[in-house]
Amino acid sequence: MFQSDAWLSYGRRLRLLKRKEYPMKKTNPTGIIGWKAEYNTGIDRIDFEHKIFLELVNSFKIALDAGRTKEELVKILTEIEKYAEFHFISEENCMFSINYPGYKQHQSLHFDLLEQFNLAKYEELGFSKFYEFIKDWFIMHTTQEDTRLKEFIDENNIEFDIFRYNISL
Repeated sequence: MFQSDAWLSYGRRLRLLKRKEYPMKKTNPTGIIGWKAEYNTGIDRIDFEHKIFLELVNSFKIALDAGRTKEELVKILTEIEKYAEFHFISEENCMFSINYPGYKQHQSLHFDLLEQFNLAKYEELGFSKFYEFIKDWFIMHTTQEDTRLKEFIDENNIEFDIFRYNISL
């Protein structure tokens, strides 16, 4: 059986992430990115979802480097896209519930990324270029846009514990 981290089941990745037994490496010869403190928003639920998103993006890079077929790469992109849709709704629901003033602008940024997924899947954009785009987008969006949400929460003394996952894996 193929034992690459890229092909661990989604449920297994979740359980290992939850138990903190699956640390992502900081460097990798294939250019895979690991979790860094600067990606932390300080909102446990959002950070948890970001770690899963990053794992999916890294799985795409591993498959790309392994020379997987276009069909397989598109399927992985679809998985990332669907997870991104879930995460964006989750994040936007949190923003809406606390009357975050940047809600509409943030929602627009999410919409723009989902459009980029469609372009990547249906145009010959180049999978390597798309990986670089999604990696850079994740880093920029997380360290700049998502941290503004945390600043708003802190500045307004908003209790955010109600948005935590209570998952026993």
